[in-house]
Amino acid sequence: MRKRTRRGVALATLLLAGAPLSGCGIQETGVVGAGRPPVGDLLPPRDSRMLLFFFSPDDELLPVPRIVEVPWQGGSGSSPSESEEASEALSPLTALTALLDGPNKAERRAGLRNNRSLPRAASAVDRVVTGASTVEVRLNLRVRRLSAPARDQLVCTAAFAAHAQGALPVTLAGQDGALAPADCSLRPVPVPAR
Repeated sequence: MRKRTRRGVALATLLLAGAPLSGCGIQETGVVGAGRPPVGDLLPPRDSRMLLFFFSPDDELLPVPRIVEVPWQGGSGSSPSESEEASEALSPLTALTALLDGPNKAERRAGLRNNRSLPRAASAVDRVVTGASTVEVRLNLRVRRLSAPARDQLVCTAAFAAHAQGALPVTLAGQDGALAPADCSLRPVPVPAR
């Protein structure tokens, strides 16, 4: 008799324990789209980094942030972007010089590289003139000999060094004249408003 009672109690307990799980009133549904995933700016602050554009092992042009040690002497409450030293350290000329120097050791280990037609001499950049609506990069070489991917590297690096969103057209000029102004083909993804 005790075996029957124990079985009955065990069965009743299982039925009562399973009842809330099966009878909660929530019906099964399919996948419900909720929009794009959240996107945030994961780059270091603009006042302490420059954005260089290198090629990945898959030949994809990628933005690569590089932290810049700025010899900043500003006081409390001011930022490096307000000092002359910071603007020189983070100028388009400095960014292009760093690009032509090539990837650093860590970037090379990650498989990043410059296009083969880019010169390895940082002195190839003569000057960079940044205006309100354009950037002109003067190079000590023949710009028409640069491949399209090499031009993209120069254009994107100069555009993002001159403007936070890379929204300025860039003219590459060299010993054989100037090319038509070009825009960086890569654009940041806008963050959806909440």
